[in-house]
Amino acid sequence: MSLEDIVMEFREHLRSRGFSARTVSAYAGAVRRFAAWLSRDGAFDPASVSALDVAEWKRSMQEAGRKPSTVNASLDALSAFFSWAISRGLAPSDPAAGVKRVPESRVGPRSLDRKALASLLRVLGREGTPRDRALVALLLYAGLRVSEACSLRVCDLELRERSGLVRVRLGKGGRWREVPLNAAARRELSAYLKEHRGGEWLFPGKGGPLTPRAAQKLVSWYGRLAGIPNLTPHVLRHTFCKQLVDAGESLDRVAVLAGHASLDTTARYTRPSLSDLERAVGRLDWE
Repeated sequence: MSLEDIVMEFREHLRSRGFSARTVSAYAGAVRRFAAWLSRDGAFDPASVSALDVAEWKRSMQEAGRKPSTVNASLDALSAFFSWAISRGLAPSDPAAGVKRVPESRVGPRSLDRKALASLLRVLGREGTPRDRALVALLLYAGLRVSEACSLRVCDLELRERSGLVRVRLGKGGRWREVPLNAAARRELSAYLKEHRGGEWLFPGKGGPLTPRAAQKLVSWYGRLAGIPNLTPHVLRHTFCKQLVDAGESLDRVAVLAGHASLDTTARYTRPSLSDLERAVGRLDWE
């Protein structure tokens, strides 16, 4: 099999397992980069790869200045690939299994502090359309992933005067969940539904639902207006999770609301973020 045939089958395997399009692309890209590094003539035989090959690739990435998280993500991609290759009879074992990951100085995911959040909400109140405010509300107050928000149908919402919820029918890993909606989210969604043009999609786009890429662009645009560089939908989701943890909610509840498969993922929000560390160091300033 050619490299392209191998990667194509690997991608199909990841999709069948419920991996997101972003993860599928990242894993496939890592396999291609490893194959290109390993063999300049384009040939790639998974069965001939050794642990030493993987260790040397790891070292080359470190020498090139790649972040530990990037190196480790690439190694994780190789492990997933070789697990699949073993099942297909393309490799006898996983050569990445014995290669140690690079130690990381872990900090919590980036989220918005109160000042930045207030600035964003002011901009949305002044400049935002009902649709955009509704979309941001689902990211910020319900913690939806951007792909989950964009794939919602109108029937996935239940809005009542004092309660409401949103159904995520196909979350990450194919998981289904219901997320209660607070008063702020219900208010923005109710206002938006009054002017909704009809059709099944909650956020319609051209010939289907709004694309995650389009949603990312509009969130970034509002971020720039609010003086928040590089604002993404995932930062809003992180803000939702971080606020719940900071408010004292248990990790198991936050995990259910966010659709996390593992409490280890949720536990990231107990770590201080880079901005938390910056504020801590800033308290030592004498001037």
